[in-house]
Amino acid sequence: MADVSSAAETVLQAAAAVGGGSGLPERVAEALCVGLPVDAVSMSLLTHTPDRQLLHATNADAMRLEELQFELQEGPCLTASASGRPVAVEDLHGTVTRWPLFGSVARERLPTVGSIYAFPLLEGEVSFGSANLLRYAAGPLGRRTEAAARLAVRAVALVLLTGRPTPVGQSGSLAETHWQRTHQAAGVLAQQLGIGVDEALARLRAEAFGAGRPLPELAEDILTRYLR
Repeated sequence: MADVSSAAETVLQAAAAVGGGSGLPERVAEALCVGLPVDAVSMSLLTHTPDRQLLHATNADAMRLEELQFELQEGPCLTASASGRPVAVEDLHGTVTRWPLFGSVARERLPTVGSIYAFPLLEGEVSFGSANLLRYAAGPLGRRTEAAARLAVRAVALVLLTGRPTPVGQSGSLAETHWQRTHQAAGVLAQQLGIGVDEALARLRAEAFGAGRPLPELAEDILTRYLR
């Protein structure tokens, strides 16, 4: 059982230790894993918009969760960011989720994840992203742990707003493949087909889903052909 304030204090201490800049999202995401009984964390800015930027994912499962929702354009993190309210998937494999595509694909591609808890990053009443907590065990967080998570995510939002974090989707970073390169591929496809970038991105998502391929892999194929 998490202490209601200690997880938030862990986040603030981690932020104070690293200061601002590109290392800030990584440290506060890891602080959430330390302060709360969760196994992985991902954070993104403008999660429910076309300008979405990944800040950090603490492991491969957290990254895959971000990829799936980016591909499918639905899921708990997008809903939490868009609505400004927390969203819980307490048993990913044992219940039907409210997102038909996400639910079926996530059960296949996240076989070890039992539950997902998505919290909006808020500035007052305005949501500017999401923090997403994964657990390998299914089940509710519990009232006290949920209260601790809400407070800790509020601390994360404060830290990110004041620390001016740099999204990790920069040249040479892990997320470049997942975000920047995907948008570059959409731009290439848009030019080749004479369509808008949004439509090109939608086509990429549909092809990745239909073929059962990761979207970043498909994007790299398109960019490789273009650069030849």
